[in-house]
Amino acid sequence: MIGLTPGFWDIADQILQWIGRSAAWHLLRRQFTRDESALCAATGGALVCAVFGGVVGFALSDLSRSINAIGGTILGGLLGISIGFIFGASVETVSNTIKDLLRSLDSR
Repeated sequence: MIGLTPGFWDIADQILQWIGRSAAWHLLRRQFTRDESALCAATGGALVCAVFGGVVGFALSDLSRSINAIGGTILGGLLGISIGFIFGASVETVSNTIKDLLRSLDSR
């Protein structure tokens, strides 16, 4: 099982960690360890979902008569951040579970 290539969950986890580490490094100017990978993945998920939520909120605000474009973008971005933290942490958990399962199969 050692020669397996990375799957979807591993690639998604690495991308979200990279986005989270890059954003946090630009804000905090410090390096992160492997122990903080779940935090970086959750931060990356929040940033990605915030962008998508902002775009969707902006697009849907045109259909609503009671909310303007800025309000829709802000509301969509905040909803995206909330969903993104859960999404990033879930991707990290699934990726680690698959890695642990493959390691346990490899030890037999």
